[in-house]
Amino acid sequence: MPAVVTAGGRLDGALAEATGQSVKALVALDGAPMLQRVLEALASSGVVRETVVVGPVAHLEPHVTHPNSLLAEGDSGIENLLRGLNAVNAGEGFALFAASDLPYLCADSVRWLVENAPEDADIVFPITDRQRYEARFPETPGAWTRLSDGELTGGSVFLMRPAAIARNRALLEKAFNARKSQWQMAQLLGLSFALKFATGRLSVADAVARATVLTGCRCKVLLDAHPHLACDLDTHEEWLYLKGLQTK
Repeated sequence: MPAVVTAGGRLDGALAEATGQSVKALVALDGAPMLQRVLEALASSGVVRETVVVGPVAHLEPHVTHPNSLLAEGDSGIENLLRGLNAVNAGEGFALFAASDLPYLCADSVRWLVENAPEDADIVFPITDRQRYEARFPETPGAWTRLSDGELTGGSVFLMRPAAIARNRALLEKAFNARKSQWQMAQLLGLSFALKFATGRLSVADAVARATVLTGCRCKVLLDAHPHLACDLDTHEEWLYLKGLQTK
């Protein structure tokens, strides 16, 4: 399937100063930019035939080589997804979307996601629980969403059918903007679900069922996902943690 990597994220403040980068995708760990690691994982997975990177061309051009291609970024994350999608041919099948700040993404994790994706889904989102994640990344400073199923976090690699994006741009824009706030994400599902979330009674099944109604798409989650799909960089604390992993 085709893949789209969004690489428009910028850094400022302490995190930009610590990493020496203003473009998040180019932050280096173990001597390689995170974007390079993502592209290598996709290329070696055996399930991705072409990859389009969307981001600041002047910064990324030296790092995106054939057979990958590079497109100029738009004004929002969803705009970048759409630009990438328009540049690939997914037909009626899935397209894979990946963030560019996944330093431990590997071919096995990408392949696992694709091979386990339900064929009757329009959107497939991987989720892992805290115990599984911390078995691979102990003492992580990452945030967790507490549902009735346990403490969970979502992956930054997922699958969508192109038609699902076209039908739901407005909703997806809101979800993208709220993605770092557990409460805002719960509010998108509606008041009763936000209250369930606040009281710890919201389940994964509840959220999936509500998302399916809101979008008109067949939404599915993959539980027990590989932790590598979710290990990303958002904060200065996470940067210090990831740097520490390099020495172990």
